[in-house]
Amino acid sequence: MKLYKYLILSIVAASSFSSCLDEEPLYSQNNTVVFSSDSGAELALLGCYAYMTSTSAYGQHFQEIPVSGAGFSWSQRNGSDGIVSLQSLSSDGLISTTWNGMYKVISETNAFLENLDASGLSAETKNQFGGEAKFLRALAYYNLVSLWGDVPLKTVASTSEGISMPRTPKEQVLGQVVQDLNDALTIKETSDVGRINSWAVKAFLGKVYYKMAKLGINTNENLKNAKDMFDAVYNKHVYELEKNFADLFGDWVTTSKESIFQLNFALNSPSCFNRASNRFSPTGSTPGVCWSTYRATKAAYDMHQGTYPGDPRIAATFLTVHRDRGGNNKPEPKAQVGDQPSANDSVYYYPYFTYTVQTGKKMVNGKEVAVYDSIYKNGKAVAVKQYVGRLPYEKFKDPTNPDLNYLNNLNEEDGKTPQEKAYIKALKGIQKKYAESGNQNAWPAHMKLYDANQQGTSSHKNLMVYRYAEMLLLMADVYNELDNTSKAIELVEEVLKRARESAGGNGVEPKAWSKQLTKEEVSEKIYFEFLFELDGEPSMYELLRVKGTEYLKKALQYHNNHELTKVSDAYYKSAAQKWTDRLYNEGNLTEDFLKKNLLLPIPDTERDANPGITDNNFGY
Repeated sequence: MKLYKYLILSIVAASSFSSCLDEEPLYSQNNTVVFSSDSGAELALLGCYAYMTSTSAYGQHFQEIPVSGAGFSWSQRNGSDGIVSLQSLSSDGLISTTWNGMYKVISETNAFLENLDASGLSAETKNQFGGEAKFLRALAYYNLVSLWGDVPLKTVASTSEGISMPRTPKEQVLGQVVQDLNDALTIKETSDVGRINSWAVKAFLGKVYYKMAKLGINTNENLKNAKDMFDAVYNKHVYELEKNFADLFGDWVTTSKESIFQLNFALNSPSCFNRASNRFSPTGSTPGVCWSTYRATKAAYDMHQGTYPGDPRIAATFLTVHRDRGGNNKPEPKAQVGDQPSANDSVYYYPYFTYTVQTGKKMVNGKEVAVYDSIYKNGKAVAVKQYVGRLPYEKFKDPTNPDLNYLNNLNEEDGKTPQEKAYIKALKGIQKKYAESGNQNAWPAHMKLYDANQQGTSSHKNLMVYRYAEMLLLMADVYNELDNTSKAIELVEEVLKRARESAGGNGVEPKAWSKQLTKEEVSEKIYFEFLFELDGEPSMYELLRVKGTEYLKKALQYHNNHELTKVSDAYYKSAAQKWTDRLYNEGNLTEDFLKKNLLLPIPDTERDANPGITDNNFGY
């Protein structure tokens, strides 16, 4: 099977005041030559795929915005954290670049389709290549609707005369998405790695129908349409869950049966590389360059841990420890401290912490000094030994929310051994350590995006844009909405069973759901299962908003009610410490705030360049 890693051969820089609708395809220098053969047309098609892997698309920005802006990521308070703090600005360059990235794919596919149609290539070639291009256009428009709602719809090649376009109602845009996907259903049933096939189109079409139903567009009809698409894919057994959850996010994963559609990257490409690890991994955690720009929130970790203690997906979703390198661009970690590997060699993140153990006292130069347990090398004590502790979730009234009253009122004297006393003392200091000290280790990182072998700013990871587990959860929600709750629970159980049987788990969590759950209970549990299964993936933003403000409030309340988050936010108000948590909208999740955060603002750059856009989304 051929593996495609897409390469853009050249890049044309556009003025910041040029509309995204005014783009010329890069292969247009000689369309007659390009489209005179199947091989030439295929290279042009791969160029369309390539724009989906560019840094303005899935190579960076369409991972960065959906993950960081979903509501369960953190970044330091520095005046430019609007997306993460759910206070997005229409002037944000990240928003405009992401908008332009999707429209660049649309511009290229529009031009490709027109040139393909005008060529003398065979009907079979036109159907196959045209179907693939239409899928890419459909995906781009679907992404635009998911982030911005009503957007300009253009399906013809760009011209400078056609750049003034108003926003098209999302119903009409999604109608075009459905048309493109229906056209693409006639392509081949199998494909090379990184290319689309008809079964993947059908699975994605089910997702589109699901979204339309959730938006109130012919709800019952589109629920049934989604069910038909999902049933066809499910009953054909085209895809299956990867046996071990963590294996989905390894280096250069290419042949997983769980992948419905994925994008592949080139490590040394100037424009088609995966930059996610560079943005999301802690500084000094890889041999490359990481900026620790975003972390996962404490609330995200605790919600998952408290709901499913011991779920192996937790370790695959949250990075909580790595070898200490002491900074970026360090080919190797620091030398091991002692004769044996120890906690002294690594950096730990929430909910883990290190502490030392005082074993006694001794007199030195007439003064009494503490004696600590030590690390030894060649028979000589070389460092105070670090022990590793973890929050005692089993002791909290609510295991999804650390009980600061319990922690702050612990008594060191209740410990029987020096180590027990030291652990209790460390627990008593959790509030100070993780809420009131500006400690950069106070948040876990997004493990799915982390590449321990990162090269420069490039990751050794491909990206599953849409995978079978997500389809199963969407399918379950469809069945539940159609009043077949028992079938919905069975579908979710396939996802949970894979999780509990994955490496590193206890074989118990996540527990199967009770078959006595009501339709309403299953609807809410599926919603949070989107987060547990897909945290750190591009679908995260959309699926936390797909059920509207009522459910978004349920999710964000977990964050705003988190005790360490509340204390940290209060500390910020007195200390202005940028390494502190934030409460969304000062803790007041009003309907207007929630409605505003269902979408991002139309970027200023597009509104300035496109006189057809005269409004913006609610709240902007």
